[in-house]
Amino acid sequence: MAAQRPCNGGSWPDLPSELLGLVLLRLPSHGDRVRLRAVCRPWRSSARLERKLLPPPLPWLFLPDGAFLTLPDGAAHRRLAIPGDVAHLVPTGSGLLLAHNDGMFSLMNPSSSATTPLPDLAAVFHGEIKCKYPDTAFQLGQRRITPIIKAVVSEHFIAFYFNSSKVIITSGQPHTVVKWSPPDSSYILDIALFQGKLYCLTFDIENCQEELYILEVGDEEPMVSDVKCIHSTPRDVGDEDEAWFNPHSTDRYTVHRYLVADGGRLLMVARWINLNLPLMLPRDSSIKRTRRFEVFEAVDLSSGHGRWIKVDTLMGHSLFVSESCSESLTAGAEEDCIYFMNDGITNRIPKDPFSDSGMYNMRDGMIAPLMPETAVTEHLAAHDGPWFSTWLFPTET
Repeated sequence: MAAQRPCNGGSWPDLPSELLGLVLLRLPSHGDRVRLRAVCRPWRSSARLERKLLPPPLPWLFLPDGAFLTLPDGAAHRRLAIPGDVAHLVPTGSGLLLAHNDGMFSLMNPSSSATTPLPDLAAVFHGEIKCKYPDTAFQLGQRRITPIIKAVVSEHFIAFYFNSSKVIITSGQPHTVVKWSPPDSSYILDIALFQGKLYCLTFDIENCQEELYILEVGDEEPMVSDVKCIHSTPRDVGDEDEAWFNPHSTDRYTVHRYLVADGGRLLMVARWINLNLPLMLPRDSSIKRTRRFEVFEAVDLSSGHGRWIKVDTLMGHSLFVSESCSESLTAGAEEDCIYFMNDGITNRIPKDPFSDSGMYNMRDGMIAPLMPETAVTEHLAAHDGPWFSTWLFPTET
């Protein structure tokens, strides 16, 4: 039997770029793509050429200790090198906003662990938090956290919302801060960037309906030049949504709503959660507190008289939703599926992200496990920590 030749002397480095691209298309995991590029220099060069043709990689599931899992295998990877003076972190999609003990902020790239200081954000948040939330502090030992629920980053500004009551928009430069709040009868559910505009989903308590605010933000400096409000269409009593409930049942439900930009569509995802079930169900019970999802598309937004319409398909896309970060992917994941985890941010208690997690199929309404049970059991015992679990969407480097 002939001895195998080493990689640097054989034909593997000469694999045609087009063929390597086909291999990469079958690797939805960011980690697998990185490992392929590391095999040899020709592969690394070819992978760079094919990078623009690849769909986005599947997200990471960020764990409480800073490690992350990859889908769909549930493999654990390195802990992110989060600085020791970080008291709180907020995902921004492809990055992490870090709040340090001294009140300073920085933006971290999870793929490279590189951080970019954001010195001018400190003054913005220090005054806001100290004034309205005097009991909140950045203290590493106690892990007190800011009331920041979500942050989104665009080319021109960063937007945050605080405890469902206020949106703050800043370019990161001094004296470029805009604050916006919904009417007193409403509270903020989610924010999202869509086609260059900032959208804010709220819930009107008096009228018991969702409202969508469109905030026009200037390119030169943050300035809300125009605000439009889109009211949802009330549902008719007795329609198919109402029929889903058993009138003789004592079950109570709450609805979590997520705002997701899905290509050329802006979607509101409604997640129905059974309140009668215990907060922490055994994972091997196959019982989920989350019972179903509904998806609505915002249409006619440019007319100023937009409305929500229910949709039954994600057009081959997949959605990943959580309270702090939601995204749409065009390929690599199961089509027409919604990936979800246990939301624990609002309650300010780090929770098991898998206790109410799964993959909801829009086609048949079934919920499948997020990842193999063996992976879940193994990683929970080894990755306890102070952070909240969330999705991270790594960028190709």
